[in-house]
Amino acid sequence: MDVILESKELTESELKTFTEDRVKYSLKRLFWLVRKITVKYSAVSASKTQCNQNCLIEFQTFDLQRIEISVTARDKKTALDIGLKKVYKHVQKVFHKAQKYGRLSKNAYV
Repeated sequence: MDVILESKELTESELKTFTEDRVKYSLKRLFWLVRKITVKYSAVSASKTQCNQNCLIEFQTFDLQRIEISVTARDKKTALDIGLKKVYKHVQKVFHKAQKYGRLSKNAYV
C-alpha cells in the first residue's frame, strides 16, 4: 500500500509521519484491500465557521475502484481521523459485497 501526502501549503515532516502512521494503523486489518491511498490537505478560505481544514482522501481498492472522501474539520488531524473512519467502513462494505457476490456467482455456475 502506497501512502502519498499532498498539500498546498508547506507540510512539516511531523505531519507527514503522523499521516503515514495513522493511515497504516487505521487500515492495518484491511491494508491488503487498498492498493494506493492519497491524502491531500487544504484550507477552506472565507469560512464562516471554525471548521476550515479540508482533508481529501483518495484510495484505490483491490478491484481498481477509485473512491474519494472529503472531510472538513477544525484541524488536520481531526479531519484525517474522521476521513479514515469513513474509508475503513467503505472498504469493509466493498469487501463484504465482493465476498457475497463471489459466493453467489460460484454457486450459480457450478
